[in-house]
Amino acid sequence: ELDWHFQVNGDITFFPSIGSFVGSDILAGIAATGIYKSESFCALIDLGTNGEIVVGNKNKMICASTAAGPAFEGTNISMGMRAVTGAISSFQLVGNKIVANTIGKVQPKGICGSALVDAIAILTETKQIGLFGEIISGEPTVELVKRIKITQRDINEFQLAKAAIAAGLEILCQKLSIKINDIEKVYIAGGFGNYLNIANIVKTGMIELPESKIHKMGNTALIGAKMFLYQNDYFLNEILHKTTHINLESHPDFQDIYVDKMIF
Repeated sequence: ELDWHFQVNGDITFFPSIGSFVGSDILAGIAATGIYKSESFCALIDLGTNGEIVVGNKNKMICASTAAGPAFEGTNISMGMRAVTGAISSFQLVGNKIVANTIGKVQPKGICGSALVDAIAILTETKQIGLFGEIISGEPTVELVKRIKITQRDINEFQLAKAAIAAGLEILCQKLSIKINDIEKVYIAGGFGNYLNIANIVKTGMIELPESKIHKMGNTALIGAKMFLYQNDYFLNEILHKTTHINLESHPDFQDIYVDKMIF
C-alpha cells in the first residue's frame, strides 16, 4: 500500500496514542524534548486544529487536546490560505506602517496562520482592536496592506483558537498544582510553529510566559520516531507510565477560563 520499492526485513511498529486526539506524534514529541526526564516543569505545544499540550517533568506529565479550530491553518479566515506562493507569511510594524512578507515574492493573495498571529498582535498594539477583539473604528474590516483585509469574524476565530491553547495550558498547570510561571521551558512543535513570531505569540496572550522560555522545536514527531528506532520498550513504557491524559471540557472551570482567555 505504501508503494515502497524495497524489501522490509523486520517488523513495522506503530507506537500507541496517549489518549483521545493525543496521538503517538505527541509521544514522540515528549521523547524528543526530554520532558520525561526533566527536573524542571516543561510544556510541549503542537499548534493545530487539535492543539495538543503536554505539561510536566520527570515525575509526572499531563496532556490534553484542545479544540483550537482551523484558524492557525488559515481556514475559516476570510483571506486565509496555506503557506504557499502568494501567501503572506508574516507582518511587521515599521514605524506606523504595516509591512508584509509574501512567500515567493509575488503579489499577495491572502494570509497564512503565522501572519494572522502577527496581524492580531499589531492591531492590538496600535489600538485598532479593543480588549474584547472588537474593531475600534466600528468598520467591519481593517486593511492590513493594500487589498489584504481582516474581518471581525477573522478576529473572533483567532480569539477562539488562542483561548483554547491558553486555557489548556492553565488547566494542565492547575492539575499539577503549579502556576504557569513555574514552567521553565515551552517547546513549540510542528512545521507551522517554525514560522511563528514568538514575541507576537506572547503579545496576543496565547502563551502567557516570557519569550525567553519559548523555543521552536520543529518536527518533534520525526525526531522522536528516530529516537524510538534505537530504544527498547522500557524507554517507551517509562514515558507512558508517567503520562496522564485528561479531557479539558470536563474540568469544572473550563468555560470560565476559556472565556477569560479570549480577552486581549
